[in-house]
Amino acid sequence: MKLRIAIFMLVALLIFGCVSYTPPAEQPTNQTNVTPVTVLSCAEMKDVVNGDTCYYNDAITKNNLTSCSFIFSTQLRDSCNLIFAIELNDSSLCGRINVGDTRDDCYHTLAPRVGIATCNKIESNSLRRQCRLELGDDTVYCENMTAGYDSKLCMAKAKGNYSICLELNNISLIDNCYVDFAKNKGSYPLCNLPSDSNLRDDCFKYFAFLESNSSLCEKISVVYQKYLCLTRITNNYTLCNELTDYLQRDSCLEVFASEHMNSSLCSNISTHLYQDRCYTNVAFKSRNANICSYITCYECISDKDICYYQVANVTADVSLCSRISDLLKRDNCILDIAKSAHNPAACSNIENTYRKSTCFTIVMYNQPYAPSTCDNITQQTWKDECYKNAAIKNKNSTICNSVSDQFLKKDCIRDSV
Repeated sequence: MKLRIAIFMLVALLIFGCVSYTPPAEQPTNQTNVTPVTVLSCAEMKDVVNGDTCYYNDAITKNNLTSCSFIFSTQLRDSCNLIFAIELNDSSLCGRINVGDTRDDCYHTLAPRVGIATCNKIESNSLRRQCRLELGDDTVYCENMTAGYDSKLCMAKAKGNYSICLELNNISLIDNCYVDFAKNKGSYPLCNLPSDSNLRDDCFKYFAFLESNSSLCEKISVVYQKYLCLTRITNNYTLCNELTDYLQRDSCLEVFASEHMNSSLCSNISTHLYQDRCYTNVAFKSRNANICSYITCYECISDKDICYYQVANVTADVSLCSRISDLLKRDNCILDIAKSAHNPAACSNIENTYRKSTCFTIVMYNQPYAPSTCDNITQQTWKDECYKNAAIKNKNSTICNSVSDQFLKKDCIRDSV
């Protein structure tokens, strides 16, 4: 922008020449009683260009703003007014500039000196937005938002004024606005603003974790949540023992053990429900199916099956499904892995004939798979079908050579061309 102003003024000088006016040469002095020649005033000059140069020179050299208004050339008159506007820090003089871009540049140049309100006089939307942002007016970001939560929150953050949240017509939205404002400004004392205790607790918990500040956990009203916060920040699971309710105590230990993938801590849990879930969570996160064997609740044997099921799926290890005692769950475990791994050969491990056929059908006809996966299918009929289907999908008749049944091989070659 400043470069554009400089170029504008330079062009004016190049067009109209030097700003100084040179009077006519003095007459010879060898004659006596000669009257000196009077320099013509700007108004008396018949040549417009010379007259404009004269007025421009008069304005600049004599600091005479009035002379700018007598300049006929729009470009030189704008240049004259621009110089005075910048020198005098007077944005009203920008309004005298005729060319829109130059006038906008004038306002843009003066805005940091005379105030952000000058930005609003700029006609160009993009330059006006840039001017406001340069002077720290972040409300620009909120202008295209429809009236509602996002708009009010944006204005609150831009103006640094959380009371704008009160303009929302719903107490729940107001509370959420307070919390979002607190997080944006990094100010945990503002967590006291929401009327909802759960939101207050969540807000303090957020800052406690963010700043690793256990003292903020003490501000949490729900005792159980307070101790979860304390154990996480202090890395001290023994704090769970301070909870008087045994179910909360067990749950606290379960959460800590799961987060730290420490299966040995699960044994400190008194109730089977939380203990089994603890072993399952640790086994799943560590991808270690052997931890599932620690589940010893005989009346809840399905917990161990669930543990093996989850680890088998996350590791895509179909062999782990064989550890599941319930036959239906075991077959479903294999089916899930066969689908997720795009491996029809995994279906061979299903014992139930109907479920095995269902598995082959689902994987072969509804999912892409590599032809090489057919090699490990133990049932010849399904192996041939696997090769045939792969050949047709890939339009590759050479795969048909792996089909053992001669009639099926002919169909395979015909359909895969």
